[in-house]
Amino acid sequence: MALFQTSLPPQWVAIIEIAAVLILVSVAGYLLSRLVLFIKIRRIKEEITSKREELKACKELHIKLPATTVRPPAVGHVAKTVYPKPEPVDIKSDDLKVIEGIGPKIEELLNKEGIYTYTKLADTSPIRITSILKNAGPRFQIQDPSSWPTQASLARFGKWEELQELKSKLIAGKQNPYA
Repeated sequence: MALFQTSLPPQWVAIIEIAAVLILVSVAGYLLSRLVLFIKIRRIKEEITSKREELKACKELHIKLPATTVRPPAVGHVAKTVYPKPEPVDIKSDDLKVIEGIGPKIEELLNKEGIYTYTKLADTSPIRITSILKNAGPRFQIQDPSSWPTQASLARFGKWEELQELKSKLIAGKQNPYA
């Protein structure tokens, strides 16, 4: 039994009823969200009020405290650690460019770090050499110094044939996969 007598087709009546229910639910949802928002805003305002009261109490407490003298720190400005530069030694420098993968610029970098001889290069770890190259910039970071100490060791003992054989297996200091 219908509440209202209408001359509309039943499809239209169904559409109107659905629309009325949707509008009613939308309004109820809107009002409910406003209520929740109002409650949250009230809680936040109460929290702000309590924090302001705490701040006021802290300021009053701070005013009541006697002033203390502030001593300057025992150490003023601490600079970053500076490592001493190796001083040039009157040692006969070896031609490090003999090593596959070392050119004039890399030889200059190694010399600045105190590596002048095959002995010193052979005793230096590839990790340290990589660190030197990374600190020099991206241009030098592509180098692979993993074989340099081995090559320097051969050069140190004058094993030139073995060094040439090893160098023939290397490309720019790296192991040649095709050799």
